[in-house]
Amino acid sequence: QNSREMEQGQEEGQQLKYDNFDGDVYLKAFYEGKLECNSCFLHSYGEFYSQFSDASIELLNFGAGPTILQLIASARKLSRYVHADYGKMNRAIVERWWKNEPGAFDWREYIRYYLKFEGRSGTDEEVAEREESMRRLTEAVVYCDVFADEVMPRGYEGPYDVVCSLSCLDWICTSTEALGRSIEKLSRLLKNGGYLMLECSIAAEDHGLPERGVDNMDECHVIHTKPGYIPCNHAIGGFKYDGQLVENLTTYKKLMQSCGLTMVHQYEHKYNDPANHYTDIIAIMIGKKP
Repeated sequence: QNSREMEQGQEEGQQLKYDNFDGDVYLKAFYEGKLECNSCFLHSYGEFYSQFSDASIELLNFGAGPTILQLIASARKLSRYVHADYGKMNRAIVERWWKNEPGAFDWREYIRYYLKFEGRSGTDEEVAEREESMRRLTEAVVYCDVFADEVMPRGYEGPYDVVCSLSCLDWICTSTEALGRSIEKLSRLLKNGGYLMLECSIAAEDHGLPERGVDNMDECHVIHTKPGYIPCNHAIGGFKYDGQLVENLTTYKKLMQSCGLTMVHQYEHKYNDPANHYTDIIAIMIGKKP
């Protein structure tokens, strides 16, 4: 077995563990009552989507997990939304919301906040109207697998105006090479002139932050000081992570360029959730296809 085959098996093994991921626990830990922690991301998404005309874009949310922040931020600009995730439970959670079934996660706090960000009042009626519009715009909730030859099921291969993959690739790719291959596959799903949005943890050296160790990765994320695949031993939503791939912004820019993309937008946030002892540097990077 050559090194490429061994690496592929490791990547697939990391992804297969998501069968144990409990999306309900994840939402309760990181989204329920956590608007303040996540509002900065809504601002950055909204700033990006503000360049588009209303009802003009087709959006694929790839490896989206059980969350719909992208849909909240882009709803007014969408003509079509496809939610894709590897995890069966994550898809079921989003379908529960999509079909307005009992027990669905309540996103109204986030929708109300974003309506106010748009300059609206955020009344109960406006929230209900926007949420119903979001459900209508959602075309499908489907399976995806970035390590497969065909990453999307037939009928959903695109091309799309925007493909986003948020806090996904850095948790399932085990090397810079694997990350590059994944970015290349996602870039194929874009229309000419389309955008790929990635959200990943980055090395704190890009920010000139003081050095911190990684010895407490069994308890929480830390601010990473150096690029690399950092082993960890903590669990989120019932899934125990082997590690996280952390790179610097220069590497992401090079990987995008190798796929023919030009980085056109870049946002960075220090995510801090004291209740979960969770601190990280998160970057949102957007590349454009010629």
